[in-house]
Amino acid sequence: MKKHSSGFKGEQSLDYFYRYLPKGLIYYLHGIRILHDDYFFQIDTILINPSFITILEIKHLAGHLYFEDRFSQLIRTSEGRRESFSNPIEQVKRQSYHLTKILNQYKLNSVPIETLVIMTHPSAIIEASPTYKEAIEKVIKSSSLQQKFQNLSQKYPIAILEQKQIKKLTKLLTKLNSTYNPDVCELFQINKNELVNGVFCPICDFSIMKYTWGNWRCLTCKTSSKTAHITALQDYAYLISTKITNRECMNYLNLESSNQTNHLLRSMNLPYTGSTKSRHYHLEPLIKKEQ
Repeated sequence: MKKHSSGFKGEQSLDYFYRYLPKGLIYYLHGIRILHDDYFFQIDTILINPSFITILEIKHLAGHLYFEDRFSQLIRTSEGRRESFSNPIEQVKRQSYHLTKILNQYKLNSVPIETLVIMTHPSAIIEASPTYKEAIEKVIKSSSLQQKFQNLSQKYPIAILEQKQIKKLTKLLTKLNSTYNPDVCELFQINKNELVNGVFCPICDFSIMKYTWGNWRCLTCKTSSKTAHITALQDYAYLISTKITNRECMNYLNLESSNQTNHLLRSMNLPYTGSTKSRHYHLEPLIKKEQ
């Protein structure tokens, strides 16, 4: 969460500086994740304009940041602690390699691709070893984005892509994009049997509610709700699966009968696949409602 939160803050803080780039000429794509050579590569931001494409790798790191080329690493010193990070310059070069292969596959190999690493934290101090010319050229702070883009525009003065081609390329990359949706329990090595079943009381927050006569009732604070199971099923979709059977739902919500379970599932008008015995209800609409 800390890592994702940092990345999100970096993207947010960079939004302010996008306004200084040429309006109407640039198409922005964020968080693109594409399968290539049996592996996914992910790009923070792609800027597409008629003359060239720019890949932005965005880092929101505070402290003293030192780019070292001998062992190709980023060393951060903060509050007296030194730590090493994988080199974002090499990371964005790999992204460029994969994107080039994708463009070649779709006969768009004439478009030059540039890469930049943008350090967005306002208090970050950036340095590089004197021999690391690539770091001096590729690593910038957010406030330098406008000037860097102008330099690149002078480097590539000839327009290669027409507006129709840019739109076509944008649609292609959007179509190839695959949302990152990991198995959370597997990712954090959590045994799914350790998850607590049942519907939590929205008031007590830890008490398990009981379903009687069409209502969920908390035995601790006496709260009553007709829809408390929806939050529980949202949790199920995030933590376990976006598909659920009648039996799985009955066990997960601690219901007493399959008839009760069937009534609740049908009342939510969820899409489903399969016949009565092998029916799977799809929980994606519950997640979309929450978002």
